[in-house]
Amino acid sequence: MQTLWLARHANRQDFADPDWAATADRPHDPGLSPDGVRQAKQLGRRVAALGADRIVSSPFLRAVETAYHAADAMDTPILLEPGLGEWFNDDWFETTPDTLDPATLAARFEHVEIQQPPESCRQPTYPESRHRALARLGATGQCLADRHAGETLLLVGHGITVQGVLHGLVGEDVPDPGCPLASLTKVVTRNGAWTIARRNDTSHLENGARAADRLA
Repeated sequence: MQTLWLARHANRQDFADPDWAATADRPHDPGLSPDGVRQAKQLGRRVAALGADRIVSSPFLRAVETAYHAADAMDTPILLEPGLGEWFNDDWFETTPDTLDPATLAARFEHVEIQQPPESCRQPTYPESRHRALARLGATGQCLADRHAGETLLLVGHGITVQGVLHGLVGEDVPDPGCPLASLTKVVTRNGAWTIARRNDTSHLENGARAADRLA
């Protein structure tokens, strides 16, 4: 039996402040808003009791910052995986979105570990259709499960990350009800078959779910 916990990042800075992107150095890579930091800390306290062996995060700042608060509570390393990253949708991005490099993230967040050599499961390419993004995310989820067989993993990413990993592990007919910010989803496997044990759990959040209009 293996368990994967899937978390969407907490509330992001540009959701709380729509004018933020106009003057940002990396307008497509916001960190967390002040209430997002509180959500991430609440998520961290919840996942501290889950017994995860390691955390694997999308390299986008909002996901890494969310993962950091979980790692701080768990004293667990964070690995960066580009394959868990955002959907490179050309309606959202004019070009490949700019994110911080792994060394900068490792210097900023003490739990981030740089793999030597870097061994990403998948790399997103721009532009990317939704079908292609789901396929990439599903393949990444399977790759990580195989690579860390027998371990309990916490994967931190975006709304579409959760749907894509479920798409790849459980099946393409998995419903998509959306994914609240800072929510948890649990999938388990027995005899090679993955099933959803919990979906979109926000019971750890003081104010419940904060759903956004898009899978970001």
